Amino acid sequence: MFDKIIAFFMAIINFFMSLFGLGGVGGNGGQQYDCQAFLNMPYGTHERQIVDLCVPEGASGDIGMVLFIHGGAWIAGDKESYEGGMNYGASSLGIATASLNYRYISEDVDILDILDDIDAALAKVKQKGAEVGVNINKVLLTGDSAGGHLSLLYAYARKNTAPVTPVAVVSNSGPTDLYDDNFYHGNALGDEAVIADLMSKACGQRFAYAERESAKAALYAVSPVAYVSADCVPTVINHGDSDTIVPYSNAVSLDALLTQYGVEHVLNTHRGADHDLGKDDAAKDKANELLFGYIDRFLK
Repeated sequence: MFDKIIAFFMAIINFFMSLFGLGGVGGNGGQQYDCQAFLNMPYGTHERQIVDLCVPEGASGDIGMVLFIHGGAWIAGDKESYEGGMNYGASSLGIATASLNYRYISEDVDILDILDDIDAALAKVKQKGAEVGVNINKVLLTGDSAGGHLSLLYAYARKNTAPVTPVAVVSNSGPTDLYDDNFYHGNALGDEAVIADLMSKACGQRFAYAERESAKAALYAVSPVAYVSADCVPTVINHGDSDTIVPYSNAVSLDALLTQYGVEHVLNTHRGADHDLGKDDAAKDKANELLFGYIDRFLK
């Protein structure tokens, strides 16, 4: 059932990377790193539990880090999409960068398990940083689509227990409310049954669309909107108002909650843009400005 979804996301992942000038070259070893690069470090026993870390040459002491989390509907994608961004961050911006693979959702793995993967990956990169003389003490999380969702969810739900403290988050087209009924109608990925099946694996509770109410608590448990409080980190939400994968209503809902709680944030709406954020040049420029502005303010 998910073959169509995987094929769709493989087609747009590289577009996301080019959008923000952070694209990779499609395989570890192809990128020529101008920094200390530690690739494919295992942080668990599953084959996908590996993480890459880049550290500026000659860095020492405290240092901030960007963690890139790939998209792909939690069932596709790869950390290597961010090779170029990782190298640029470490070699030109003077920050550490990391990108992880995580276990895909399945009958046995749900999104809360992926948050555990992020915990373990952060512990691994912090350990490796200490070995080379740096203390990775704060992290900005960012990602596209499912990676944006995981960035938001982790930064909000695990801020106070994370091995490296989240200080900001930037989401590009990331889901925020998996219960939102707009997900299930007219979605480019498939009909109500397809989306319900995907969300069932995401939240760890099987349900058909007609039974969605029975899974409301489980869906909210993996939705960033459920964890909004005045304690949330500063947030950038980049979202197309014509998104046919993740409904724009998700971005609006998160924006309203962050406003209600007085959390510093920006909703950067890409007018006329679908899931790839590809149509609004002014919004794309603003997205870059916001990302690099957050890096300067919160990581340096």
